[in-house]
Amino acid sequence: MTLRRGAGAVKVGLSIGGGVATMEQLEPRELRNDGFTSVFIACYEDEMRWHAQTAADFSRACQGAGLEVYVVPLGYGRVTDPDASTESLYVSEHPHHCQVDSRGRKVPKACPNNPAFLEWFSSNMRTLAWLLECRGFLWDEPTMYGARGVWACRCEWCQRLFYGEQQRQMPLELDSDVARFRRNSLLMFLLAAAAAVQAVDRRLASVVMPTSLQSGRDAGLGSDTLKPLAQSAAVDMLSVYVPWQSAGRDMEVALRSTVEEANAAVRAERKPLLIWIGGSPHPRDKLLEALKVARNAGVEQMVIAGHQTLTASSAYERFRPELARTIAQVR
Repeated sequence: MTLRRGAGAVKVGLSIGGGVATMEQLEPRELRNDGFTSVFIACYEDEMRWHAQTAADFSRACQGAGLEVYVVPLGYGRVTDPDASTESLYVSEHPHHCQVDSRGRKVPKACPNNPAFLEWFSSNMRTLAWLLECRGFLWDEPTMYGARGVWACRCEWCQRLFYGEQQRQMPLELDSDVARFRRNSLLMFLLAAAAAVQAVDRRLASVVMPTSLQSGRDAGLGSDTLKPLAQSAAVDMLSVYVPWQSAGRDMEVALRSTVEEANAAVRAERKPLLIWIGGSPHPRDKLLEALKVARNAGVEQMVIAGHQTLTASSAYERFRPELARTIAQVR
């Protein structure tokens, strides 16, 4: 694919999962030499209790290499983490602060409306903001619980707040008022999250990754809430993932349509857009082609997810020169 004349430059970042073990293995200057301009570092709740200094050292090394650093808190009450396998000691120790589903059962996900959890979460985010030198924080897929027709949350705090808003008891069915309440609860949670880190440094950006545009309608923050997200004071940058591989869609069609839909939400608010794609050296992931499509589609910032499938791959050394050339072409 040729690059369209007049298309803007694309800054390419890399997401780094795997926790502190990965941080100890990576060399930031090599990432910068490959053309990456930013890194998004996964910081897991349970690891940060004991290894926060390792994360702080790595973020400092990344900045020293000329990389912009974004912190991605994962596992903190499982409110901002799409991976159900990520552990949270807070959830284990405080089940009474967890969400209650429509069948009356506790689910392993803290309630964003619970004051005790909010205080704990905000305190932890302020600590991370103090420890890690970074450009901002990314809140990854904040959601309320929902699965197989069951939804949350119906804890005492949610029921009180719902009654205060609607002057009626919270119903057992997920009607439009409940759906709106769930979305507004997450928007308020994001305001608290942004306020926590910006209390340490008001320049820290608050980046939000909503649930997939294809699957997020009932999850809390998905395709039907991009515009309210863009309008929220909690959101400095909107980040959207294009899961074209898992969705079985054509890469170019999925990428262009996602960019168009997301740009429509952020354009009026004059907020930047960050596009995420999955990537690996395997030809089926069409990573090099996707970077060129992104530039032609007007994408200014892109993140490749992620380290495990790309730079940690056994095929990366052979793929590396071609990737570096392509990144240089789209910059």
